[in-house]
Amino acid sequence: MTQFNFNSPEQSVSAGEKNLSDKRRIKKTGSKLVVFVMISALMAIVLGCGGSSSDKPTAATLVKISDFERVLTLDDIKSTGWKKGKTYDVEGLDGAEEAYVGFWTPPGLGSLNYEIRIYPSHQVAVEKGTPFAQDASGDGASLNAEDAMWDEGVRDRRIIVGGGSRGSQNPRYGDFVILGNVVILCEGRTSEHSLDQCAPFVALIRGEGA
Repeated sequence: MTQFNFNSPEQSVSAGEKNLSDKRRIKKTGSKLVVFVMISALMAIVLGCGGSSSDKPTAATLVKISDFERVLTLDDIKSTGWKKGKTYDVEGLDGAEEAYVGFWTPPGLGSLNYEIRIYPSHQVAVEKGTPFAQDASGDGASLNAEDAMWDEGVRDRRIIVGGGSRGSQNPRYGDFVILGNVVILCEGRTSEHSLDQCAPFVALIRGEGA
């Protein structure tokens, strides 16, 4: 004879409550896992953004005058993406072998002017090049041929701000950098602004990336 096994109502309710409790526990565990994954992803994004920001070359991290492991050439400058605009006659630019003005685009900005002066060594660039770089950049820059220590390209070193009859003549280059045997005049309204825009350019020449 077939025997039937009937559960009591109390046993059925108990089993149902257990199943419901298991489902709730699984659902709760799954929700916690989703939240954990989302938080982890958010932290990775924040840390990633923070790292890229702090690693970006700026005026604060730039060493204005520094030697380099070897003598730099025009090809080293061009390897950054800098485009040569004009070649200057270096007569009167004491100690210099070559001089150019060209264009490079810093990350997130438009194309800017960078004047490049190449010397035979770092020592010559510092001793001979510094006075000429100071004369061509900053608030006290000489912007007329009559005043400049070296008048070649002096018109390229000034910029008209304001336009029209009210426009004023201002220095194009806010400051300069000496890297190895190269003097770089950097475009910018102020020294800090200029060096901020020169920092990624110098980093590329060094092979460190912008």
